[in-house]
Amino acid sequence: MLWTPLCIFFGATHRRTSFLHRITLVVVDLDGGPVGSTISDYIISHAPTKDTSPTWRRRADFASLQQVKEWVRRDGWGAVVINRGASMRLADAAAEYDPQDAITVVTNSGRHQIVYASYIDSTLSSAVYAAVTAFNIMHVEQIQRGQARVPVSPSALLTAVGSSKVDVAPMTFGIAPVITLFGFLASTLCTVAALITWKMTTFGFFLKVKHRHVCLALLTVILTWTLWFSMQAALADSAFRGPHYSGHAKRYTVGRFFSLWFTSHATLLATALWMMSWYVLLTPEFLGLISVITVVTSVVSTLVPVELASGFYRIFYALPFHNGAELVRHVFSGGYPRLGRNLGILLGEIALMCVVLYVVTWVRQICVLRGWSDIPGWYYGQPYFSSPVPCQKLRRRRVSIVERAESITDSVDEVTSLKDGNLGV
Repeated sequence: MLWTPLCIFFGATHRRTSFLHRITLVVVDLDGGPVGSTISDYIISHAPTKDTSPTWRRRADFASLQQVKEWVRRDGWGAVVINRGASMRLADAAAEYDPQDAITVVTNSGRHQIVYASYIDSTLSSAVYAAVTAFNIMHVEQIQRGQARVPVSPSALLTAVGSSKVDVAPMTFGIAPVITLFGFLASTLCTVAALITWKMTTFGFFLKVKHRHVCLALLTVILTWTLWFSMQAALADSAFRGPHYSGHAKRYTVGRFFSLWFTSHATLLATALWMMSWYVLLTPEFLGLISVITVVTSVVSTLVPVELASGFYRIFYALPFHNGAELVRHVFSGGYPRLGRNLGILLGEIALMCVVLYVVTWVRQICVLRGWSDIPGWYYGQPYFSSPVPCQKLRRRRVSIVERAESITDSVDEVTSLKDGNLGV
């Protein structure tokens, strides 16, 4: 019971850095002049080639900074853009010259806060800092050798080029890395307690109520629980995001609250239906195992993106927590929109689990009515089995023995009567 969840968790987290090469950062030269070529060549040529660092690519298919921002918001992790006209502005540097207009670092913190804070932000900052420093030193040397004109602007002399940062999908408030995880986790643990209580106290329903009514009652109870718990999670997410939200996330609105509520509810409902489908048929000794495996796998799917895990963990794409977390991050930041895929998986899992739950409750009711399963869920033949309903199989066996004994007695009586001359008249 212990090794399975530990292997799932540690297997997904212990070698995250060895898969960093799957993350792609891009360099876009919109300038087309000496500044653009020098900066972009430096970043590409000095980029680490080992697997423990993100991969740098040069992109030339963007026509404007706005297109780069939109691509990063929808699909990318980050980009370094040498802005159009950077070389011309440096050559004609006037008194109002601003070095930061040369380079724009475009980031997407809303795609995955932990990965952004741990790897993306530092990689982008260090690459740009090294490239800018090298260019500024080279520019000063060219001025000293007379290969470059002394700029009018003092700032252009001291710092030829600089950089500014734009977060196109901001999600950098204090508790951003854990807000989704702990909201889902607390709701799930409360639901687990309610589901186990239901399993242990509904034996009488299977004896007195029709199967479809049992299934309908179970679905109604699960729907009510998850609706309530998800509302609390959505309220907590909204309350603790930050005091004013400023530029650390998208502005809070009533619509975003209901989006968070719906997302949390769909995630929690799919998880609860999955666990209840197991709880209905499992014996008490396995309830803890399936609960721990479900919770640990769900937690890992939220903490670790699929790109930084081995191929086995592509199962994350099918987990409610993974899809729910992507939806919540999109609601908060507006980045990495995968609404169709995430909602499709969640709603499909809910529909599938409803069918599975209908089948397992039917099996459970048959086992209860025939005396094969008791109140906690033990089955006939197990040491702790104790059902108030007589086992049907055992009862049939006893009846057949009695009938055979009566048949043997009748046969003996007939033979005795014939010997005594009694012809049955």
